[in-house]
Amino acid sequence: MKKYSINAPILLCSALAPFMLAGCATVSYEEPKSGPTARVRFVSEESGVNIIRGYSSTNCDGEHEMMRLKNGFLLIGSSKRLGIPLWGYNENAAKEFFIPAGVPQVFMSSTDTHTGYAVYSCGVPLQQTFEAGKDYEIIYKGSFSRCSATVYEIKTDASGKAERILLQKRSNTLGNEFSKSCLTQFKSFNFNSYFFRIFK
Repeated sequence: MKKYSINAPILLCSALAPFMLAGCATVSYEEPKSGPTARVRFVSEESGVNIIRGYSSTNCDGEHEMMRLKNGFLLIGSSKRLGIPLWGYNENAAKEFFIPAGVPQVFMSSTDTHTGYAVYSCGVPLQQTFEAGKDYEIIYKGSFSRCSATVYEIKTDASGKAERILLQKRSNTLGNEFSKSCLTQFKSFNFNSYFFRIFK
């Protein structure tokens, strides 16, 4: 099975780029107006900007930016909560949405780590099918060339006690569970003209 590593040392062409990224709107995802849904919390534990994109199908067509997360200050911050248990985050670091259930959902996250005049970007592809009426959490972590996404189901028992149940953990590699069109899309992934990306 051939795997590709998704990470790159990125040269910063403008000292203003981090501030421009931080100042962009943090939520652009539109929740479904009908059909079965699950509640999903997206979380970034990193201080850099984490851009999360979604796709219309498992063929990775219809790419669209969903949100930008940052575990810290954002010029344009916003709160988006649905009441999923076990919240303990900065409002800029986590958002909760209704996501279509019963069909595979594909996401790509890109986390930036700033070191002086260089920026390291690391991407994580993720595919997950959510069950209607259930709660989930996706936690993104990134540091230089290593990043990951961990998916949990959050279950609440009859007494009201909630716990996380691990479903999967993904790293910045592309395996054969993704379609060929997704592999092509991920390898050419680019999110800002100030940066360039290298894939192995």
